[in-house]
Formats: sequence, C-alpha cells, structure tokens
Amino acid sequence: MTQFVRYGHMLKVTIDALRIRTRASWHSEGSVLAGTIASRCDGVESEIEIESPNDPALVAALVHSARGGCYAEAALTRPVQVTAAATLNGRPLDYAHYPSRPPH
Repeated sequence: MTQFVRYGHMLKVTIDALRIRTRASWHSEGSVLAGTIASRCDGVESEIEIESPNDPALVAALVHSARGGCYAEAALTRPVQVTAAATLNGRPLDYAHYPSRPPH
C-alpha cells in the first residue's frame, strides 16, 4: 500500500479508497526433531481494490508501478541470496558446523 500512495502522488492519481487483500499458501515438510524441516511458499494472491475518479489507464499505470516497486513482491519473484548470522550468549554461533538434528 505504501507504494500505491507514494507513486499515486507522483503520478497525480487521486486515491479515495484503497484495500489490498493478500493470501499466501505455505507448505512445510520434514521434521524439526530429525533436522529436516523445510518450508516453502506455494503461491501468493492479491486483490487490489481502488476507488479513484481518475482515468482507468492512469490507475492501471499506478498498479503497474506499485507492483513493480513492491519490495515484498520483488523478494518473492526474484530469487535472492539470504544470509544469516547467529549469536549465542553474545558470542558468534557458527551453527553450520553443527548437525541440524538436535542432540538426544
């Protein structure tokens, strides 16, 4: 919604009302106890409701721009490298050198 407001201002689109409903489907498989848990996003659906007195072509340009500038959509549609660092009691934890399965 932030990009709709931001780009709407830039494109001089009047937004009287804006509602976006987003649903995501998630799937997990494997086991935490076995150290094999893996999750994935199976899909995302968004419904964008806009009320505006502007020309539909201008509002459509806004939708294209807002989706193109959406950081969340970009992260989901364009693979990126994800890195993570962990600390334990204030000291670095090199968890990659430990097994993913918890000790018994």
